Amino acid sequence: MTTLAAAGVNGQTPITSISLRSDQIGLVKTAQALSTRISFPDAVKEIICGDLYDPTTGRGSFVVQRAENDVFIKPVVDKGMSNLFVKTGDRSERVYNFDLSIVSAAEAVRVMNVVTATEKANAGLDASEERKGSAIREAARAEADEILRKAKADADKILADAQEQARGRDRDAESSAQKGAERKFIDALMLGLRESKVNNARIMIKKVAIILDPHVLTFSEKSYLRYTIQNTGNSDFRFAGLGLEDGAGTPVNVEITQNKPENKVRSGESITGIIAFDSKIASGRGKVTLFVKGTDQSEVARLALMQ
Repeated sequence: MTTLAAAGVNGQTPITSISLRSDQIGLVKTAQALSTRISFPDAVKEIICGDLYDPTTGRGSFVVQRAENDVFIKPVVDKGMSNLFVKTGDRSERVYNFDLSIVSAAEAVRVMNVVTATEKANAGLDASEERKGSAIREAARAEADEILRKAKADADKILADAQEQARGRDRDAESSAQKGAERKFIDALMLGLRESKVNNARIMIKKVAIILDPHVLTFSEKSYLRYTIQNTGNSDFRFAGLGLEDGAGTPVNVEITQNKPENKVRSGESITGIIAFDSKIASGRGKVTLFVKGTDQSEVARLALMQ
């Protein structure tokens, strides 16, 4: 039976590997105040230490623990030696043999990786092969970095071009919209600003006054009527909306713009709005009526604007 020191173990190599047959004994150098980890290729099932520390009696030289594929050894004295048996594996059990010695911290092994002879032969590469593999990996990393750098540069350029094109489209759209608005304004000026007189400009609903401007202004194809609703009462005035009807009692399509989004006038407040409608309604000779609907959709006020 032969005792083997871990390959390359000395004061300068705290991490090493060892290949053990069943007829060999591996040497594990440990030091007080340091833990040495022995890592196995299979799960550790059982460990037996010749001089295991007993916390009850305070006797023994080594504290030994296991966790999955690892065994941890820590001496509690500054000198001494013992031995250790480690059983691993489920289906194919294997027993590893070790001698334990306590040395200085500079000589102790921190990590020992245990491999079988077959595993070492299959997995190990000589120094030349390792250098070749390292060079190939380094070249692959450099090539990948260059590909990523170029891809990022291309993506940044594509994004910058797209943003510039979007800004150009926005500028063109803004310029086109401005030119279109100016064209409409010029066309409207050429047609002129027309006024139609409002016959009844005020109506009272209890203590709520609905006041209309005295004229309907017609500009281009739309007519505009400004209204104000004043609440001089003590309670809020709520309404569903305002509308127009022609002489036949048919509702007229209107667009209402109001300085408050809600149709509620609090006590002592007022709201103002604009009613926009087809200029043909204002220019005709038929009757135009303003009506106000309450929150229950019932009519609460009616005022003839043009007759």
